[in-house]
Amino acid sequence: MMSSHIYRFCYASTATEKCTSLQIGSILQSACQRNVELGITGALFFGNGYFLQFLEGGRGSINSLYHRLLRDDRHTNLQILEFKPVSGRYFEEWSMKYIHFPYVIEKILRETGLEEFDPYVLDSYAIDSMAEAFRNHFDPEITLPEPPSRRSSFFEFFSVKG
Repeated sequence: MMSSHIYRFCYASTATEKCTSLQIGSILQSACQRNVELGITGALFFGNGYFLQFLEGGRGSINSLYHRLLRDDRHTNLQILEFKPVSGRYFEEWSMKYIHFPYVIEKILRETGLEEFDPYVLDSYAIDSMAEAFRNHFDPEITLPEPPSRRSSFFEFFSVKG
C-alpha cells in the first residue's frame, strides 16, 4: 500500500571541483524536470562551497532521489540533516527553488549565532529557520509572467517555479 504522507528531507554536501557555476544551472534545470515527474518540491542553496537542499515528497520518491544524489560526482560528503513527516509542503509551488542571495543566509546566521555558513553544524532550530526563510524568500528582481506558467529553464529565471 502506497503512503500518501509527505516527508521533508534536508541534506548538506560539499561541492567538488567538478561543480562550477554553470553546473548549478544544469543541476537546477534537470532537477526541475525530474522533480515534477517524481512529485517532489524543494529548495536549494549553494554557498561557501556547500549545498543545502530541502526536498519534499513521498518516501519512495525521496528515497529514489537520495540514491541518485549519492552517485552524483559534483558533490561529496552528503549528510542527512533531517528526514521527517510533515503536515504540508513548504515549497509546494516550486519544483526546485534556488536561493541565490546571501542576505537570506546572513540573516539566519545572525539569528542562530553562527559565524559562517556551514550546513554540517546546523541544529534543528537552524534547519527549521532555513526552511522558513527559504519558503518566504521572494526575489523582487524576478518578474513572473501573468498568468504564472510552469518554467523549466534556470536561465530564464534564477528561481524556477514548478
